[in-house]
Amino acid sequence: MRKVALIIDSSSGINKDELKKYEDTYLLPLLLNFPDGSEVEDDEDIISFNEFYDILEHQVIKTSQIPMGKMLNTWNELLKKYDNIVFVGLSKGLSGQHENISMLAQGEEYKGKVFIIDTDGVSELLVYMIDLIYSWIKEGVELTEFQTRIDVIKTKFSAFIIPKSLETLKRGGRITTAAAALASLLKITPILRYDGRIDKFDKTRTFKKAVSTAFHQIKKERQNWKNIILLHSKTDKETLDEVYQIITDAGAIITSTYILANVIAAHTGPNTVVLVCWDK
Repeated sequence: MRKVALIIDSSSGINKDELKKYEDTYLLPLLLNFPDGSEVEDDEDIISFNEFYDILEHQVIKTSQIPMGKMLNTWNELLKKYDNIVFVGLSKGLSGQHENISMLAQGEEYKGKVFIIDTDGVSELLVYMIDLIYSWIKEGVELTEFQTRIDVIKTKFSAFIIPKSLETLKRGGRITTAAAALASLLKITPILRYDGRIDKFDKTRTFKKAVSTAFHQIKKERQNWKNIILLHSKTDKETLDEVYQIITDAGAIITSTYILANVIAAHTGPNTVVLVCWDK
């Protein structure tokens, strides 16, 4: 029977304790970059949840891909004891990592042995795909079928990102200081669509209206609209309670809640919520 190793990156948000439930699965962290030129691995043993947000409150944190040398070294070591490797990582729309790793996998020593899955995923969206792929490996599904199956799965979700504050977006240069000041004055909240990339979708007056608008767009797009998954960065209880109330009043339920992966929170900041719905 073939032996397959699964490699995931830290953009899923899966931590080391959670990783223990996955056999033959290896976690490689992305990098967190700071204004002074330093960088650390996106690893809870190196930078804790609270340390990450304490830094984010005052500084710009950028993210970068897994070093390619580390990736190749990992492949070489794993191929000594596994027949194949499947890599499931961050969306190509958020990083050049997918393209770079895909090029590496075309090398003669890796062709037909290393499979790079194009996920369009991040955070809990990626976890869902990791769980599916892990089950397919255990079931003995042909590795060449994985991408076709994932391409279908990618069409079945709607996700909207709602940052309550524009401070992190402003500090990171993703919105101008003038625009942020005007938005704050008028209580404008942006709504961003996530579909493998992050794009502007709409803007509303007040955070509450933004949550409601995003939910009603999900209702238009998804048959399973009554079941909402909530992701959030470090967010105060009052804000989370408000989101729960909006969703409940609209006739839906929040079926599960997860912490947003650092790779997204670094750009949107604390008090960011994400509404997700799957047509499974």
